[in-house]
Amino acid sequence: FLSFQQQGAATTVYCATAPELESLGGMYFNNCFRCLPSQEAQSESTAVSLWELSERLIRERI
Repeated sequence: FLSFQQQGAATTVYCATAPELESLGGMYFNNCFRCLPSQEAQSESTAVSLWELSERLIRERI
């Protein structure tokens, strides 16, 4: 059985090292399988809001 740390890192390690994924990007993986992202994750308005929030938080820290 995998430890929690190993299980938690498995997808990241797979995506970083799998030869079949070389030169590919922009995909979503869960439990080492490619999945479709949720509708919210694909929302342009959510992306814009998150970007604006990130910029505001960075400006507040500077």
